[in-house]
Amino acid sequence: MVQARVLLIEGKGASANSFRQPLEKKGHLIHVVHTGRSALERLVIAPPDIIIVDGASLSSSGTRICQMLHEHSPTTPIILIRGEGRPADRGIADVCLVMPFTPRKLLNRIERLMPARWGEVLRVGDIALNLGQRCVIRNGRETRLTPKQFRLLEAFMRRPGEVLSRRFLMRHVWQTDYIGDTRTLDVHIRWVRQVIEENPDEPRYLRTVRGIGYRFDGAQPMAGPMEPSSNDTGMAVGDGLRSRPDQVVHPQHAAVTITTATTPVPV
Repeated sequence: MVQARVLLIEGKGASANSFRQPLEKKGHLIHVVHTGRSALERLVIAPPDIIIVDGASLSSSGTRICQMLHEHSPTTPIILIRGEGRPADRGIADVCLVMPFTPRKLLNRIERLMPARWGEVLRVGDIALNLGQRCVIRNGRETRLTPKQFRLLEAFMRRPGEVLSRRFLMRHVWQTDYIGDTRTLDVHIRWVRQVIEENPDEPRYLRTVRGIGYRFDGAQPMAGPMEPSSNDTGMAVGDGLRSRPDQVVHPQHAAVTITTATTPVPV
């Protein structure tokens, strides 16, 4: 298990039910603060690997603290803990857990968010994604990604040339089947484009397929949004996806190369 440096924000009265002890028992390094201001000061002194906001023990829900911390450290994963009966808002933090749950569940989430020191590198065209360091490299420029930006780009780079529906992406990245409001997805698509595209307003790699979802063209990028095309049976690709919205369409794939990083990727 990878040891994590964890910044835990919890209420002063949380000592009896603090998550500090089970996390330290598993070898993680925990620093506890009680306010958002103290958390910001700690970010400057010793940036953590993961931030946990125990909103269930705070006088507030923890939402504003999460937003403030994300603005100051956008690549640091945030886990928000909410009290029993409170709604889980996945757009606020990378992971939202609602009480009650076991410490094991929290430990599992930490392990999933922790990148390995080294890792495999996924390459499609001139874009490389370090799977261990959650870092994308293009034209010599390296950019750290947030956990959800990383999962989103990884989903596309493992399926180059495939049309991924909005339902598929919401399920894969946010673990939800709800697609009534996909503004969070659209915002993350925009962020990923800002990293990999020369001009995010005219994407050449991560392209919109009107009425369906998105497609990553890594081998032969073309400008402009795509219209749903027809397959050999004469049925529009969009029709197939609308009848089974959790599916992806498999056209000819671009070449995908997976290598093992032998040296660290600077971030």
